[in-house]
Amino acid sequence: MSSKNYHTQSTTICLQTPDIGAAHHHTLAPCRTGLNRRQVLLSAMGLAGASGLAALTGCGGGSDTNEAYLRFVNASVDFPTADLWLKGMKSIAALANAGGISNWLTLTPSSVQLALHATGESSSVLAETRTLTTDSYTSVVIYGSLATSMKYKYLDESNALPASTYTKVRLFQGASTLSGLDVYVTNTSSLGGLAPTLSVSALGETTDFVTLVAGTYRIRATAKGDQSTVLFDHTVGVSLSSQSVVTLVVVPRASGSLPNISVLAEQSNGLVLSNALAS
Repeated sequence: MSSKNYHTQSTTICLQTPDIGAAHHHTLAPCRTGLNRRQVLLSAMGLAGASGLAALTGCGGGSDTNEAYLRFVNASVDFPTADLWLKGMKSIAALANAGGISNWLTLTPSSVQLALHATGESSSVLAETRTLTTDSYTSVVIYGSLATSMKYKYLDESNALPASTYTKVRLFQGASTLSGLDVYVTNTSSLGGLAPTLSVSALGETTDFVTLVAGTYRIRATAKGDQSTVLFDHTVGVSLSSQSVVTLVVVPRASGSLPNISVLAEQSNGLVLSNALAS
């Protein structure tokens, strides 16, 4: 497990991120970050080979920091690990695929070139320029394949909080090995008679947020319109706290056709949910 502290004039982001495949359960503790002072509690248990307990906390505070915050998710299929360069300098090294989530980076608001490199390589595979504004939080999902096209998906994290006792959840389809998906966020054992909580028709699609009562949920994904083809099942409950804002990112696993799901708590931490169907 790696951890870094990022200090600004009035903000400190304290973040620990799991190594992919680490043998731990993971809990994201409550946190207040940024201008919206989000309170997030997202507990997930049962990562691959889980046998312990580790706490992940993402903490920031204050406003008008004149900083921008950026993190990456590796949903590529061609890069087991990837380096991310910002403004011509390596900023993140060897970010694992299968949904690996980087630490938050603290940047001066400006136009920034984001470049994807195979680990250890000097030439980029994908480069784009993005303007980062003051007090912005952005998650960047690297997805696609060299056979088709590599892309960045920019997920803005300045969304309004839900009311007390509720949570908001959305879905991004970043698994290039799959197409349309239905995702069920439920507390039932059977999907029979249930409508999908979230649904996408194609790779690269992002849903609107849906509002749910805060609580503990089982997360499953099926082929779109086909409940009998279950592609992802995280059998241990995921606890979504009051006023949390969460993005589920479907990502390809390092091998096989079944996906993982990376969970991004807005302006806070992230983790990768294990797929109980994968061997």
